[in-house]
Amino acid sequence: MNKKALHGRRSNTVKLYNAYFPFWILLLFPQVWLIVLPGNFIIDSLVLIVSLLILKVADKKQWYKQYILKIYAFGMLSDIAGGAFLLLIICGFRLGTMGDELYLTVPALMVSAVLIFVLNYFNTFKAIDKPLRRKFSLIFAIVTAPYTFLIPSSWLY
Repeated sequence: MNKKALHGRRSNTVKLYNAYFPFWILLLFPQVWLIVLPGNFIIDSLVLIVSLLILKVADKKQWYKQYILKIYAFGMLSDIAGGAFLLLIICGFRLGTMGDELYLTVPALMVSAVLIFVLNYFNTFKAIDKPLRRKFSLIFAIVTAPYTFLIPSSWLY
């Protein structure tokens, strides 16, 4: 085809730009995983330690050893699920172009937060009594939710 024919057509392709900040950054720049993975582990560790102190739990060292890896794994899994939800909404339903829209990012953030709560409540902390289990699960759902979803991707370029 000649140049005129190519430019005269209207394209039905979807442009994602930076629809989901961490997802696209992690795919385009794999070295960022070297920051994200330990960063999330450090945040989860700090939240667990502070939670243990605030809730006055005895044997903090044993609790940390027992729960940190599950908390970290479920947090990462929940963040990925929230990102997948956001991409599904943007790509599947063509509701946004940039991923900057709060009506897209807030539900994705909530999906991740709810998953963090559910996975920790029914799996990670299932062996402890319900009031303490609820407190720990809520703390992690609220404090470690992926708030980076709310960073407008337009700020990156």
